[in-house]
Amino acid sequence: MFDINIISFVLFFLVIIQSIAGVGILVIGTPFLLIIDYNITDILSLLLPISIITSMINLIFFKLNKKKLKMKINSNTKNLFFFVCVPSIFVGIYFLQLFQNQINFKILVSFIIIISLILANSKIFISKINFQIKVLFLSLTGIIHGVTNSGGTLLSLFMSSHLKKSNSRYSITFFYFFLALFQFLIFNFFFIFDVNSLNYTFLCVIIPIGVAFGNFIVNYINENKFKNLISILSLIACFFLVFNE
Repeated sequence: MFDINIISFVLFFLVIIQSIAGVGILVIGTPFLLIIDYNITDILSLLLPISIITSMINLIFFKLNKKKLKMKINSNTKNLFFFVCVPSIFVGIYFLQLFQNQINFKILVSFIIIISLILANSKIFISKINFQIKVLFLSLTGIIHGVTNSGGTLLSLFMSSHLKKSNSRYSITFFYFFLALFQFLIFNFFFIFDVNSLNYTFLCVIIPIGVAFGNFIVNYINENKFKNLISILSLIACFFLVFNE
């Protein structure tokens, strides 16, 4: 088993990344822990509470600084998320149960992420984002998240491709919080949550410090660098998913 101090350092780093980009703990943490032989239920028990608390603290930060930051989410996008993306999480889990032995999901997800990167950097695609594309992206986000725990990649690409940095960060953090929260509720419905997997010192002390670092660093990242960070995170997720195979 990997040294716990190294794992804690990686998770602290991912808290900082998630505070900057809105995602990171599940997108990068899941394949990282798979490579070092954690099973998926242990990974969910460990990462979901950390991701939820990190996003929640960041949402509080956004609210406290709402005069400085642009925070506006289209009501139609919210409705699509809760009525399209959330049910799709169940579809993803059901799909996994049916075809887990027939399809190489890691290769499939890596392919989808790469295609998403190409589309997100395509001016033609960005100019044609409409209702149908929103439905498609949010459906894929829920399904892929239910199958692989990596739906945040599509979510971040979709949001960051057509929103300014401050609004993009808030939107990604908002939706990713609920994405992880609903996944956590579903997980507790199907599995017994391992309370012993939680490190309360990490939850209560390290996460707030990581969030503070992330929100400090983001002041020195311009919009293009922010979007590049999203792309780099996505490529890292692809690498880990394929390498773990």
